[in-house]
Amino acid sequence: MEKYDTIKFNKNDIIIKSGEKPIEYFYILIRGKTISYYEFHKEYKHENKKGSILGLISSVIKEPYFSTIVTAEDSELIKIKIDSIINIKDENLLNKIYSYLYLILEIWLSKYYTVLAVNKVDLYNKDDIVIMANIYKNNGYIDASYKLCSKYIELFPEDNDADKIKNFIKDIENIKYTKELEHIENNTYKFPKGYCIYSEIYSSDHIYVIESGKVGIYSIVNSKQIIRNIYTEGYIINGYNPTLEYKPLLTTAIVLEDSIINIISKEQLIEMIYNNKSLRINFIKMISLKVNNAVLKLKAIKKDELNIKLIIIIYSIIKMYALHNKDITKLILFYSIEDIKNMLNIDADNKKVCAALKSIKYIELDNQFNITVTNIQNYIKEYKNYII
Repeated sequence: MEKYDTIKFNKNDIIIKSGEKPIEYFYILIRGKTISYYEFHKEYKHENKKGSILGLISSVIKEPYFSTIVTAEDSELIKIKIDSIINIKDENLLNKIYSYLYLILEIWLSKYYTVLAVNKVDLYNKDDIVIMANIYKNNGYIDASYKLCSKYIELFPEDNDADKIKNFIKDIENIKYTKELEHIENNTYKFPKGYCIYSEIYSSDHIYVIESGKVGIYSIVNSKQIIRNIYTEGYIINGYNPTLEYKPLLTTAIVLEDSIINIISKEQLIEMIYNNKSLRINFIKMISLKVNNAVLKLKAIKKDELNIKLIIIIYSIIKMYALHNKDITKLILFYSIEDIKNMLNIDADNKKVCAALKSIKYIELDNQFNITVTNIQNYIKEYKNYII
């Protein structure tokens, strides 16, 4: 490992404070123990032991810290400048950062889904397959509906509901999706709009790099189709099974417009991150933004005021989109009002939600109820304190 500054902290020292502007460093704990506390989710605290990475996510995306980290005993940490990530030559450290980011992402997504799920059984069991397939079908995603059922029959041919699922497949046979992938070169393919890449029933064990187009990531929670995120050009989608055993972490990926996508393995991605300096920092920012997005969803869902819920969720959507679109000043959201209601489990009619949206500065609704942020920079400046 390269040489970095070492800092010693006494027991009960505060290393990082929630809500503060991040410094341009992150830490790795090499001796001792620290505890992370979360003001917005007080029921959870996290113990950090030797090898833990601290402060990376907020520092790399320049968003306020969302945890307070206190030493539980005398501790020693190495301090690494964010800018030096691009020059890291230690493959083990890069592997450690990769694993850390995806684990933290799963942890915060699981916290979000735990609060989102009305019936907590949904956290450990998926809905009836036909119910899930019908939800996707009714939302126009026939390929997802068909593949969900056909894969289930393939995996569990003796299931008690097998006949019911087969009958459902027959009913949609005449409208099922028939377009196939178009091979462009090497591992790059053109995916047609509506194509289901993988489903909640069966992961793909691939990484997908979007070169152009748009892909939505969904899961069925509360018997509703919940959007985790809509990813555009430059984003990387992890199709591997999650580490944590929360069922909502299993997702369905659907192509929302004709897209060019490069299909690679986890090992190939890590090799690319190691060899390509610009991809390395971009990847770390990308996963850090996904973590921040999950944290902001959790913050939003726990707020009481409808307009504040909406302010926070729109802020998180803007931040995700702006990573690869830094020069944009205006944005029409890909998310419908119904999408946002489902994401935050908002039990209010559209009229009330529209009124709340219209009360937010720099937000406009057109006749089709598309949501537009008219000035992104002003919106971020106006509402940056709402996310703390």
